[in-house]
Amino acid sequence: MFMKPFGSLLLSLLCFTVIIACGRVGSQTKSKDQSIGVQDHLAVKPFRVLVIIDNQWKDPLSYNIDSRRVEGEEFTDVVTMLKIWGIPFDVLRLDEQRLQINRFLDGEAKPNYGCVIWMADPNNLEGYSAHFETLKRAVEEYGISMIALFDNIMSGDVAELVGVDCKGTQRIDQNNNVEKFAISGDHFITRDAEGIALPNHELWVPSSITSGDFNTPTTKGPMGYLDSISIIHCSALESVEVLGTVAGNPQLVVRDLSDETKVIWIGGGKDWYRQYPVMRGIFRKSLVYAMGYGVFNDNFENGFIFIMDDVGCSEHAYSLRWHYPTPSKETLIKYLIEPLEERGLMMVQNITPGYANPKTRMIENAWDVEPFTDIFGNWQDYGSTYEGLKEGLERGVFEIQPHRAWSHMNWDLDSPPGPWWDDPIDGEMSDVDWYNEVVDVRRDAVPVPSNDLLFIYKTGIDAVWEAFGVVPLSAEVRPVAELKDGTHGGDDNGRIAAIAGLGVSRECYVGFDRTIEFSMMMPEQFTCHDLDLTPKSGALADTIDEDWGVLLEMTTEQLLGSKIAGGRRASLLNNTDWIDSRKDKYWMGFNETCAYLHSSIKETSGNGFGLVFNYDTHYCKYFENKSSRWTLELSDSFREKLGSGASVIIDGRKTGMELGPEQLIEIPGGLGSHKIDIGTKQ
Repeated sequence: MFMKPFGSLLLSLLCFTVIIACGRVGSQTKSKDQSIGVQDHLAVKPFRVLVIIDNQWKDPLSYNIDSRRVEGEEFTDVVTMLKIWGIPFDVLRLDEQRLQINRFLDGEAKPNYGCVIWMADPNNLEGYSAHFETLKRAVEEYGISMIALFDNIMSGDVAELVGVDCKGTQRIDQNNNVEKFAISGDHFITRDAEGIALPNHELWVPSSITSGDFNTPTTKGPMGYLDSISIIHCSALESVEVLGTVAGNPQLVVRDLSDETKVIWIGGGKDWYRQYPVMRGIFRKSLVYAMGYGVFNDNFENGFIFIMDDVGCSEHAYSLRWHYPTPSKETLIKYLIEPLEERGLMMVQNITPGYANPKTRMIENAWDVEPFTDIFGNWQDYGSTYEGLKEGLERGVFEIQPHRAWSHMNWDLDSPPGPWWDDPIDGEMSDVDWYNEVVDVRRDAVPVPSNDLLFIYKTGIDAVWEAFGVVPLSAEVRPVAELKDGTHGGDDNGRIAAIAGLGVSRECYVGFDRTIEFSMMMPEQFTCHDLDLTPKSGALADTIDEDWGVLLEMTTEQLLGSKIAGGRRASLLNNTDWIDSRKDKYWMGFNETCAYLHSSIKETSGNGFGLVFNYDTHYCKYFENKSSRWTLELSDSFREKLGSGASVIIDGRKTGMELGPEQLIEIPGGLGSHKIDIGTKQ
């Protein structure tokens, strides 16, 4: 590939060159009906992106991407899109690193990226971190496409590369301004957005920024926007196509350096990717246009994860403000298992396998605790609960994960202000801060010692494996949750969770490479508790989640006199609205979420165009016997070069699928490597 043509005749011959399609990775021979033809002069860019920033990322270890260690929103939003879609990326941070050409190349000094995303403010750069000639060389000499974002082009070299002449910047009010970001142009990038003008309150959607359950929208300003955005007063050079303007000023432009190398600038608000799905669509189409192709995970868009927390927790039997009977096997079958099974759906059981027993002063296996009547008069039969969990797992409607990590209790129940074990029920045992695990909330939100936190994660994983024969991949990580100013309680949680073998949390990707606290696009989540499987008692302490603060004001006598105490979130008894109201959603779990987030995708272009998907045997276990789905998108010019009648071959098998600009690719179950070949049918 990358051959120069030697005349029209030779070029024509090359267009009909026949190659043998690669099947499953490692195969050496192919049958005749698996062969396809492709143009082996087709230039295929690496399926990898380099994100270049200035000082937005504050983590000195370059590992945690979260709201505590990232300044602003735009970096997290871009990383969120890339990771959830499944696009491999690296980060070049110019507050620490330099613009050196080898940062753009692989070990053979060839382009390592199909596209660069420029998010660095030139005003924050100096020395060789501002050596824009290197950026220009990467684009013009090595053919790496570039997407520049927002107002980060205010340098003569960067602006020239983008194809505009900058004259200055201006802040405009997003809420009352009449100068809209008007999208136009019949172009691949804006084909689905032509005629839209932003800001547009009708198009704005509240971002599902997690506060634990992905149910709390984030708002900024009176209508959910940042108060203003920065526009650049500029004019476009002749070589540039303008696709969006503000008051006549180009703010979305495309410059085609060649058939394969593109430079795109997308202006607009720095929070627009989380506020406007249309802007995510423009960014996505820009990636496809820049690289020629793209593969995307779209399974989260209509995804829904129904979660039940706390099953097995000892807190139910001892906490003044959170007590009720553990659900029996019969209750789990009647109100959860059977309704889910009838509809072919599943839910996540975030269980607590470690039972903190005040009598023995140790953490025990919850399922071995002998049935007893607690001090509130509730019958606690954890063995029956266990049988119900196993039943749901066997019927395929329960996914078992640990919550929060093992025991739901503080790592140190002995030291001051403890001990918790034998303190009066209205003393230390009543303090809700004890019932937290991955951050020492009781001791001013300080970190759990790293080695002890590792022990907790590993023991929770082991407890689930020993009891249910499954390896959990999700637990509570929450790297910034429950931290107070001046504390660092959750700073290291992601790294330790990754070492333990976890791969995802409610709102996080957890990996050896980094932890990402997502800002949007995760499956919708709803969390309830096993409390919601108990009949309502009518007691004042038996309330709804929003009124849980009432329990903090009640006396010990009132709480002891109430068999049920806690905040309800869902009505699960003699009612199936909790499931039927979400019947149009794609119900999934954390194992499937983890599998998509940990999938590895790489282009292969030795004989045309293809993609290799690698499914890790640990993180992608969900795909062992289940198929996976990806959206393959091709730019117009890339598809034209593939030729008419191009088709898709998956693991050496022809699919009969005619190649279009966008198609759903279904990969059969199986771990390890899968190969997709694109070529022209014989």
